[in-house]
Order: sequence, then C-alpha cells, then structure tokens
Amino acid sequence: MSAATELQPLNEPKKLEEAVEVEEEAPEDRKNLVFFIILLHGIGTLMPWNMLITISYDYFESYKMLANSTIDLQTGKVTGEPTVYSSNFQSFQTIASQVPNLLLNLLNIFIVVKGGLSGRITVGLSIVAVCVITTMLFIYVETSTWLTGFFTITIITIIILNGANGVYQNSIFGLASELPFKYTNAVIIGNNLCGTFVTLLSMSTKAVTKNILDRAFAYFSIALVTLVFCFFSFLYLKKQRFYQFYSTRAERQREKNEEAIDNQGKVATYLATFKEAFPQLINVFLVFFVTLSIFPGVMMYVKDEKKGGTYDFPLPQNYFMDVTTFLQFNVFAFIGSIVAGRKQWPEPSKLWIPVYLRLLYIPFFAFCNYLPETRTFPVLFESTWLFVIVAASMSFGSGYFSGLAMMYTSKTIDPSKAQVAGMMAGFFLISGIVSGLIFTMVIKAVVTA
Repeated sequence: MSAATELQPLNEPKKLEEAVEVEEEAPEDRKNLVFFIILLHGIGTLMPWNMLITISYDYFESYKMLANSTIDLQTGKVTGEPTVYSSNFQSFQTIASQVPNLLLNLLNIFIVVKGGLSGRITVGLSIVAVCVITTMLFIYVETSTWLTGFFTITIITIIILNGANGVYQNSIFGLASELPFKYTNAVIIGNNLCGTFVTLLSMSTKAVTKNILDRAFAYFSIALVTLVFCFFSFLYLKKQRFYQFYSTRAERQREKNEEAIDNQGKVATYLATFKEAFPQLINVFLVFFVTLSIFPGVMMYVKDEKKGGTYDFPLPQNYFMDVTTFLQFNVFAFIGSIVAGRKQWPEPSKLWIPVYLRLLYIPFFAFCNYLPETRTFPVLFESTWLFVIVAASMSFGSGYFSGLAMMYTSKTIDPSKAQVAGMMAGFFLISGIVSGLIFTMVIKAVVTA
C-alpha cells in the first residue's frame, strides 16, 4: 500500500457527507498524479529556505559577512575579520525571515486577489525564484569591500523571499484543503521529505568538496530547479480533471454560501470559521511550537556523553549533530507524516491529548546534556542513547500529529469553509514555528542563568 493510497473516510462529521450534492462521480486521480504534484509543492514551499539556513553559517556568517575575507579554493580555508554582520547574522536572518512570513500568511487569509489561489501561487513562486537567482548572482562576486551594501541586499532578499513564500505556502494549504483528505497531508509529507533531502545534501557536499562557494552554488541551483518544476507542475495540475472537479465543486459551495455571507458579513463569516476550526488550529500551533522549541535550537547543542575517554555514539564526532539532530529528525518526521496518511488515531475530538502531552518534551531535552560547558542547571539525562531514542519519538510525533492536525482542520468543518480553514491552519503553523524559535532562546536563558 503506497503513501498515496486513497484514505477511507474516517470519523468525518456527517455534515461533510451531506453538505454537497455531487452531480457526477468524482474522477480518478490517475497514478496519483495530483497527489504527487501537491507533494512536490510541499517540497517547494520549504526548499529555498532550507537551503538558505543550511548554508548560512558556512557561507554567510563564516565568509561573506567577514571583512577583508579571502578563501583558498583548494583547501576551502577562509580568512577574514569578524564584523557586526557576521556575529549577529543568524539573529538578523531569523527576524528578516519569520516576521514577513507570518504577516503575509495572515494577510493572505483576508485579502482577495484577482485569480484566487492560482494567481497567488504563481506570483509567489515567481518572486521566490527571482530572490534565489539574486542570491546566486553574488556567490562568486567579491563583496567584502562593500559589506554594508551586500548585507542590506541580502536581508532585503530574505525578507522578500519569505514574504512571498508565506503567501505561496499558505495558498497551497488552502488549495489542498479543497481536495480529499490525504492531499493536505501530501504537503506535510513534502515538507519533511525536503528536510531529509537537504540534510543528506549537506552531508554529501561536505564530503565531496571543501569549497563553500561551489557548495552554495549547488544548493541554490537545486532550489531554483525545484521551483521551476513546481511552477510548471502547477500549470499542469490545473488541467487535470480530478483537480478541476474538486475545484469546481468547492467554488459551487462558496457560491451557495455567498448570500449567507452577505447577510452575516465577511468578518462574521471568518469568525464563524475560526470558531469552528479553533480546536484543530490550536493543535496545529502546539505541534509546531513544541517541535521548533526543541529542533534544531536545543537538539543541536546536546553533546555526546563521554565515559572513560570514549564517546557513546559510534560515528565520528563531526557527524554527531548532522545525524542525531538533522538527519534523524527529518527521517522520522517524514515517516510520521507517511503513517498519518494511512492510519488516523486518535479521532479529531481527542487529538488534543497527545498534542498537549508533547509539551513534556521541552523539559526533557532541556535536562539532557544540553550546553554542558555553560549550563548552571544539573544534567538529569546524561545518556546519549536515551537522547537519541526520545528524539526519534519526538520527530515521529511531529510528522504524524502535524499531518493529522492539518487534515482534521479542513475536513471536520463545513466544506464551504474548508479553503479559509486550510489557510488559517497554514497561519497557525507559521505562528507555532515563530513562537517555538523564540522559546528556544527562553530555554537557553533559563538553563544557563
């Protein structure tokens, strides 16, 4: 049974079955083509940003943002003088990326644009592609002599890229919510598959070349090619009878509700949708809040336990973080999202129980061997293997419960509200990510106080 196998209807309210009168039988998604196109867009929504943050330390912080920087193309050795830009680049990058992403996600829910979601997706994709090309143009250009200008261009590019990507990602969730149950999960599967691919790419390029410029060019080239495939696949998607059927049906549902919307007012309609979807929206937020509070900001600073002069972890220490943090998280989150497409448990009304219990992961990882050199709180869980096992369960749950929460959001409410609910879920997803990233700093401050 493949990941794309059609889900059986599960615990969906009767109103979902009764709300829409279908005049014809739904066409088949032949060879699961629409499913895989949606999955590709799940990869595309995260590919440029994943490439950027993966390469940012070696490329921006340790080379491009240094004053008088030089690089030996044979050995990859970089020399230069630290600057305020290099010392604080990660903070600048986080603010410049997440704030516009969050704001554009929110505005995308309420602002009506000619062309609907199709127009937003194609325009968003195009702007992200232009930003990637702009970044690539400066890879082999000497920028240390005009560092302030280059830093300004870089931050502006990050702001525009993430603002456009916020619209793109939010719109993809809105589009997928109009399709059957499993298609929303296809976006989550694509997200996690993207993370796995980028982690493997990072490890392999480190082994192949020490030249950070060639690595950066390879990263952004792959991101650009992915966006091109996403763009043309979306044009092809709109020609598929399966997509046209559900898109047209959703449009008819919205037209039937226009009179009710006019009577209630648009604000009242949005509030009604928010109220109906709220339990699942909170689940979406908490899943991503817990995950991003721990990954990667805490997990990457958990050190391998050393006893008797030897480490617990069998692989070389320079691969410890790559394997136990990035590869492990992305692989198990990917598996979790696949399982969510096959088996849905618990039912929507009880999903909050495991989601709230996941909050216990935060103190656990804080009391692992996290920041052992600077922490003032005692380490309660020294075992490396305990850390690895619990990290695997957290990662699996992240993929599994995020898939369930996103699917339940749009499929447990009135179908006429599914698109808006899906976009609201996208906003709560980003809100959870931003809040989690901020809370990582709180964990660090408490542990090292």
